[in-house]
Amino acid sequence: MPAERLWGKNVGACAEALKSKGSVACIGRAGEKKVLISSFVIDSVHSGRGGLGAVAGSKMLKAVVVKGEKELLPANPEGFGELNTKILKLFEANPVLSKGLANYGTSALVKLLDYLDLIPCRNFSKRGTAFADLLSGEYIKAGFELEKESCPVCPLGCKKRIKETGQIVPDYDSLWAFGFNLENSDFASISSADRMCRDYGLDPISASSVLGACSELRSRVIESGELESLLTGIGEGEKTGNGTSRYLSAMGKVELSMDVKGLELGGFDPRGIKGQALAYATSCHGGDYLTAFMIGPEVLGKPLILDRLSLKGKAGILQVFENLTAVLDSLVFCPFSIFAFNEELCSALLTTAADMELSPAELLRIGERIANMERTYNLGAGFTRKDDTLPERLFENNGESIRFGFPREEFETAIQEYYHYRGWDADGIPAPEKLKELGLNC
Repeated sequence: MPAERLWGKNVGACAEALKSKGSVACIGRAGEKKVLISSFVIDSVHSGRGGLGAVAGSKMLKAVVVKGEKELLPANPEGFGELNTKILKLFEANPVLSKGLANYGTSALVKLLDYLDLIPCRNFSKRGTAFADLLSGEYIKAGFELEKESCPVCPLGCKKRIKETGQIVPDYDSLWAFGFNLENSDFASISSADRMCRDYGLDPISASSVLGACSELRSRVIESGELESLLTGIGEGEKTGNGTSRYLSAMGKVELSMDVKGLELGGFDPRGIKGQALAYATSCHGGDYLTAFMIGPEVLGKPLILDRLSLKGKAGILQVFENLTAVLDSLVFCPFSIFAFNEELCSALLTTAADMELSPAELLRIGERIANMERTYNLGAGFTRKDDTLPERLFENNGESIRFGFPREEFETAIQEYYHYRGWDADGIPAPEKLKELGLNC
């Protein structure tokens, strides 16, 4: 349908105009202007990173509205009901889900990450912060009356809304992005910046990373009062909206960009979470911590506990997590479901819900196919072995304990081990026999 009346509106106004018709996925002015760090926003939730908003803008697509009318029935109602009960019990039994995320949202991570010295600050040039308590989930819950802001039918409700104002509480990503990364302890300005990103349809991690690099470039901290005008500039199409790597390349300072494959790193310091560091480097998406959420096993101890300061054995474990994550994404499950779900549960759900007989091993093989297809696509797009790395700054020791600066040799060995487990050659190219084994004609 024609969208002239919606063009030029930001997400809030567009969603308000369409919400009576159903669930709304739309772009803001940033997507219209093809800002490369723009995204869709779906019912007030960011849809992901990587510039999907710019893709929509380039195709003159403003919004997609969906409203179902038919009842959705599982193939085996009794079996599906039993599984649903089991899953709810698994959620309740998992303290990360039922005690942490359900009560505080992702801001529950703040105090733990601070205690472990895993919050990177000032464009990853320092670690640790003096004001974690002021942005913690506990502090926010004590200061405001909160309501759950759940995705449809989600039993968790990890998003929170301030009851008095109706304002959505920033997730950890935005608390880090406009708080710790910019050394800004003002919760009000962080909330305002998060709201602006949601309205313009901007990726808060990438937007903050550009601002953090600008701050380092100018050798001064960005004041909280400057955030609104700076974000408006990004949303309206200034060069900073092209992302940190492109912006700094134009300035001749690309070494200050904290990205992998052009996508900026999130607020988890990989120098102290070595499996996550390897996941960042090998991800086909770049600096996306959700390709394999290694913070789960390495920091939270879920679904199993791993030594976060060691790379030993991580290469083999990582590719299994990547395969399972690809399956969960394909089933359209929340990333946090990995704390309770495994391939056996996914197989049982498919059988009872859709009468699809896929064994757990077959599901993981599907995840492996996805990883190899993505890798082959990236190779065709010009990425090479040299792109499976981290920003140079993360290899520096800076006179501190070795655990906060990667030994390059150890890292390179882990990369080669990862290629081996994937069935790729020393340059990270999937072997013909591996592609044949997976039934891929790439």
